[in-house]
Amino acid sequence: MANVADKCDEALAAPLPHTAFTSSSVFSNGYAPGYAKLNRRGGAGGWSPLDSDHYQWLQVDLGSRKQVSSVATQGRYSSSDWTTRYRLLYSDTGRNWKPYHQDGNIWAFSGNSNSESSVRHELQPGIVARFLRLVPLDWSEEGRIGLRIEVYGCSYWAGVINFDGLGVISYRFKVKKMKIIKDVIALRFKTSESEGVILHGEGQQGDYITLELRMAKLLMQINLGSNQYGSILGHTSVTTGSLLDDNHWHSVVIERYRRNVNFTLDRHTQHFRTNGEFDHLDLDYELSFGGMPYSGKPVGAGRKNFKGCMESINYNGDNITDLARRKKIDTSSFRNLSFFCVETHSFPVFFNATSFLQLPGRANHDTLSVSFQFRTWNPEGLLLFSNLDDGTLEISLEDSKVGVHLNVTQETGNQRVDLSSGESVYRYIKTRHTT
Repeated sequence: MANVADKCDEALAAPLPHTAFTSSSVFSNGYAPGYAKLNRRGGAGGWSPLDSDHYQWLQVDLGSRKQVSSVATQGRYSSSDWTTRYRLLYSDTGRNWKPYHQDGNIWAFSGNSNSESSVRHELQPGIVARFLRLVPLDWSEEGRIGLRIEVYGCSYWAGVINFDGLGVISYRFKVKKMKIIKDVIALRFKTSESEGVILHGEGQQGDYITLELRMAKLLMQINLGSNQYGSILGHTSVTTGSLLDDNHWHSVVIERYRRNVNFTLDRHTQHFRTNGEFDHLDLDYELSFGGMPYSGKPVGAGRKNFKGCMESINYNGDNITDLARRKKIDTSSFRNLSFFCVETHSFPVFFNATSFLQLPGRANHDTLSVSFQFRTWNPEGLLLFSNLDDGTLEISLEDSKVGVHLNVTQETGNQRVDLSSGESVYRYIKTRHTT
């Protein structure tokens, strides 16, 4: 984690080499992204793209994951080029991007009104990222897009464990049975899987606690015990979040005192009281992270182990990640325990009502093969359109079903072929639909 004893306010971009800056395009050599450092006058005094439109971006590679607390922008030195409004994207890999959110919305930052004064925005909340990308939304009416930037923050370190879907970390208690009145569990995770057990503990008296992904939502189940007659049941189930299989980091904190629980996902907290009449969580032997414990008993409900990455795992003051690194807890179920995040090779792309992805066609080919996965809340929408040598191909959602329309132009006239396939996908179940 960042060192909270010092203010997280270092200039992170200024010391970087020119090669750490990249962009969508460059107006000319003197306008290269490497000149886009705050208050610098090198080259033409900052970055400007070849075209001033909504497809341009300026990117900086901080070299490693950093805690980022604020961002400042300037226009291009002594010019009529500046950016009046922009969005901020961030990423660990430079491939899978997440837009910065504030107040529950994708945030648009106000930029500059001239080329010299700088405008700085504190990030509330701060972010952790290696790559930042600024996307201009509006710019100077007198000139074109122009940018110089600085990124403020500090170093970030957190122990990371890669879970392969097979291995489970077993945190053994110091005594055989634990009668726990207070719990604080904190961790961060990222995954592209919609199902998986993040942690689980149980006791012979029927108590248990489970945190798992189910249909890309976070489900917490806890039972502090039912009475001996079964008339008062202790099982409590709470769900939060959605689309958590986006391969971005999500933070979870569970705070329990007796029957009162605060369940926090990405700073959004649900408070609830557990059912039943008992205050203690009675657990035997261990708490497992990444899946169900290997007890020799059949695993209930076909639960999958977690596949993805976790970092900063803490249980009641113990740093689980550090204990695993120092081999102080059982990690024997892992074939190869990795203390770095193994990145996936496929990433989702988000489309709003006006965005689209345009790819070059393939001339002189008489076959077309298309494969993609999608999910949506909307019952209608165009998924794909392509011009063909002798017609057009269209794939769309119509009344929550996938339709394929092929229009072929022939000497005898136009022919149209319509195909419809699949059940209704409007329910937005997590199962991805492949076309």
